[in-house]
Amino acid sequence: MTNYEAIIGNLYPYDVDENLILKACIDNDLIKEDEYSKDMAESVARVSIDILLHLISLSSESDSGYSLSYNVDKLKDRICTIAKKYGLADIAEQFDSRPTVYIMS
Repeated sequence: MTNYEAIIGNLYPYDVDENLILKACIDNDLIKEDEYSKDMAESVARVSIDILLHLISLSSESDSGYSLSYNVDKLKDRICTIAKKYGLADIAEQFDSRPTVYIMS
């Protein structure tokens, strides 16, 4: 499996333009053709999250009778899940939809 294929796996079920994936790989210094390994998991997760962040601003799209709708809350949940899985706590916190309780002392 290549890094590219691992990214596609993280993005499932969302279908995104290949150019967006390629740009995110370049922006994150990830070579898409390299063999995916556990050592690459965090980098692949960061690329996947970058791509999903682009989808948040898009609630729906259509082209020649074909249309897709995106649930922004579910996209945020997916970002949070990927971030937690790969130890990206700062990103996970930002997208965690659970209520936060603050205790003032």
